[in-house]
Amino acid sequence: MASKVTSLLPPELARYLRRIAKRIPLESGNYPYVTARVRAKKTLLLSEDTYAKMLQMEIPQIARILGEGVYKAEILVLAPRLSGVDLIEVATNRNMAAVFAQIINFSEGELRQMIALYLDRFDVHNIKTIVRGRTFGATATEILEDLVPAGSMDERFLREIVELPSLAEVFARLEGSIYSQALEQLGKKPSEMELWNKWEDLVTKLYYQNLLAVVPERTEGTRLMREFVRREVDIMNLKTLLRLWASRVRLTYDPFIDGGWELARDALAEMVGLDANALAARLRKYSLTEALSARLKELEALGVGQLVRSVEKLHLLEAGRYAHVNPLSVLPVLDYIVRKEREVQNLRIITRGKESGLSSNVIRDLLVI
Repeated sequence: MASKVTSLLPPELARYLRRIAKRIPLESGNYPYVTARVRAKKTLLLSEDTYAKMLQMEIPQIARILGEGVYKAEILVLAPRLSGVDLIEVATNRNMAAVFAQIINFSEGELRQMIALYLDRFDVHNIKTIVRGRTFGATATEILEDLVPAGSMDERFLREIVELPSLAEVFARLEGSIYSQALEQLGKKPSEMELWNKWEDLVTKLYYQNLLAVVPERTEGTRLMREFVRREVDIMNLKTLLRLWASRVRLTYDPFIDGGWELARDALAEMVGLDANALAARLRKYSLTEALSARLKELEALGVGQLVRSVEKLHLLEAGRYAHVNPLSVLPVLDYIVRKEREVQNLRIITRGKESGLSSNVIRDLLVI
């Protein structure tokens, strides 16, 4: 499988991915220890009842509650210079990065390598955030507060990138990475880009393509990892499909990612133009989307946001189910990563919603629990 994927890449990148794949250690890793530690961390995630209480609180009260739990260290450090929404967002991002770094540090062998490769998704988030921030004129401080240094790029490197004078120099510093490769495939310089959406979609494609390329089905651990990632590709593609379908937008390029478990790229492209009945009929053919198909018209009436959130909830259910079936594998770790990231996103939704004056009911509907 890895050879098929790398054959689609430029020769230099293909050779790099093969070298990385060879370096993934064969030893299985300390699965019992790591999964036990992760199960303990999972019990500390915020409950649905806690979210319900927060919806009735003001932002300072939410910050105080968070400062009494797992976010205490970050809240205490940041409180002298930040407050309100900014304090909560920066503190939760920093905590998430620290927790994920801790998990990598107490993991070993193949398990450690797989977790680290998966967490490079935060590099993708960070570089996209930097490009967006520079495009829209955000300050270096504003950009840095939105970064989550939980991937291969540490905080020092990200700060250096943010402080470079121009986007051209940013991409020069990222030469050889998927970020510069995506720009090269588009055949444009940073100064020639008008809309960055196509570049962002291409970067996401390359992240998943490379992730699948460097995690071969060599052991039971890597097999489970690949299956999890391929199912996540289905989730990503399904969200893209529903956004395009609900908005009736016709893109001039293919936004779908290769490598899904059930949903093939060509089938997804066909479904974009279907009416509600036809789309529901097609979705019923897949185990992943069978339940979703029954609610398609109801969700359509509520808007594209509800469609996407229904898929994100499906992602949590899928991740939890596979982690439960394979308790001594990489899957409980990946399940925790997905849930911790979602917790931080939920807290951002609550605080931003309150800052914008949204009602508790509206904010509740935006949460993915």
